[in-house]
Amino acid sequence: MMAEPTSVLLTGASGYIGGSLLVYLLHKFDLKSQNIKLFTLVRKPEQVQEVVELGENVVPLLGDVQDAEEMKRLVVENSVSVVIETVDARHFPVAKHFIEALCTVKERLGVPVHFIHTSGAKMFSSHVGVDQTSFLNDDGDVYTTVAGFDTRHPVMKQFVSLNNQIIDFAESKGVRAYIVAPPMVYGPGAGFGNKISIQIVALVRVARALGQLYQVDQTDTLWALMHIDDQVKLYATLLSNLIRLQAPYGRDGFYFSENGTFSWRSLSLAIVNALRKRNSLETIQELPVATDDDLIAMGKVLGCDAGMVPVSLAGSCLIHGNNARKLGWVPQHDVQHLMSQVDSEIEFIVKEDSSFASKSDLALR
Repeated sequence: MMAEPTSVLLTGASGYIGGSLLVYLLHKFDLKSQNIKLFTLVRKPEQVQEVVELGENVVPLLGDVQDAEEMKRLVVENSVSVVIETVDARHFPVAKHFIEALCTVKERLGVPVHFIHTSGAKMFSSHVGVDQTSFLNDDGDVYTTVAGFDTRHPVMKQFVSLNNQIIDFAESKGVRAYIVAPPMVYGPGAGFGNKISIQIVALVRVARALGQLYQVDQTDTLWALMHIDDQVKLYATLLSNLIRLQAPYGRDGFYFSENGTFSWRSLSLAIVNALRKRNSLETIQELPVATDDDLIAMGKVLGCDAGMVPVSLAGSCLIHGNNARKLGWVPQHDVQHLMSQVDSEIEFIVKEDSSFASKSDLALR
């Protein structure tokens, strides 16, 4: 007799990462052989049909992750033992009610339960005070390192302890917690909703609106990179292993998804020149240094104050992901691939970016 399937709930089906992961699990991951029953959460009634149209091996659930009681009910009623959360990287309450619900499932069914939290590379970067003279490896004592972070940035300060808080709370409830930290993710999304990422999109938006990108940091800082196809494969690899209880969790359960680093200055220059070529303009050889006025202007484009611009478009993040690689994850796309895809990335972003859908590159003319 076959064992009861493992019920897995994926949040963020209409998002960039969550939507791409959903498509991957349905079409490139053998749910049947893994004995997984897949559920996914959507916020709007019309999205239920969009999920159904992706494939028959997923059950859409309607609800809002901010509604604690509703989320607990959905997890418990569907005997969910694995939650993959891709919606909120910065606030504890969302993680808290999922962990509490998983604890109830564990008590009722007597099975191991798992919570995968999607964090972000900023939580392990220069923006929170991480030493950038060497790489931070996820199979080291990341938990203790995080506990010692001393960030003076007022916005980042409130988020820096979240991952450890999730780990501690999950441990207190008997839930296995895993922290996945995507860096700058690029590449076209595969889901039915948002198909574009954040950081490259922000660079393209600024370049199109202002006609220029700038050197925001005094030095040429480096940041970890990841293609969306490699990112979703990491989640799938982790899922396969945690079901077999073979994946490190808790204080050992950090998973940095990276495949090398890129230079902010080189990427920004490549984006500016790609846009200039689109508008039949000569390319430039270097970027101007951002003034205070430039930072204010960039902030207006991005919808943030000038102080947040360096957090969005600069800084150093030297992380290395060993844990997922030890489980069999093999990323394929490196910095050479990223730089070779700048033209196609811009083309796709311009097509998909609704906030600039009616705008041409007037500032570049």
